[in-house]
Amino acid sequence: GVTETDEMVEVPADTVIVAVGEKVPAEFYEANGINVNERGKAKLDQETLETSVKDVYLAGDGARGAATIVEAIRDAQLVAKAILGREVVSDRAVTGTETECYEKKGVLKEEKDAAKESERCLSCSKVCENCVDVCPNRANISVKVPGMEMAQVIHVDYMCNECGNCRTFCPYASAPYKDKFTLFAKPEDMDDSTNDGFAVLNADTKECRVRFLGNVTECKADDPEDKVPGGIRALICAVIDDYSYLLFK
Repeated sequence: GVTETDEMVEVPADTVIVAVGEKVPAEFYEANGINVNERGKAKLDQETLETSVKDVYLAGDGARGAATIVEAIRDAQLVAKAILGREVVSDRAVTGTETECYEKKGVLKEEKDAAKESERCLSCSKVCENCVDVCPNRANISVKVPGMEMAQVIHVDYMCNECGNCRTFCPYASAPYKDKFTLFAKPEDMDDSTNDGFAVLNADTKECRVRFLGNVTECKADDPEDKVPGGIRALICAVIDDYSYLLFK
């Protein structure tokens, strides 16, 4: 056990770095030009953890607020990979198949009923669509994007009443109705929201208005020379080509 002694020890230091899982310093970020969301957390490229300011990255508690050491290590690997431009770790392959994952949905197996723990695991690293399943308005949509292994979830702004179900059930402590890339019915709706996302201006030419990491720009989604990241453009193209029923007519 631990016994208090009331003894005080002074340690001289030039700089003290606070690393005890405190709140993210939103005002400090904003003062340095980093865009933040409504909860004060920096808007990040989820693949690299780069902020809206080029070459500035955030990881661990500074990116997401109080979290685990494992998540901080994961973030550090993503940042190192982005800076170096190459893989820095050898990752294990994601196990399981989509069919196996979907078969486990809604099946809560007790430990005593499972021969091994993997029978109880829902394999969120392979398929995670909780926010899609629990939305009563179907405002979160799973989108298959050509070339991407996992389906991508978008949020449909005009179908959401902000009930908060998706936030409650998200295993990653996220608020999908705020954090997922959002499809807006028209550009004016984007002005009324702080969500990153897009509004289709012309489906035939794939011209869109896009907000990414808080920065708004015009985009031609099928143009490989466009400055909007390729993954975002691929997602937009998939919505226009294969999920056109979502576009507000």
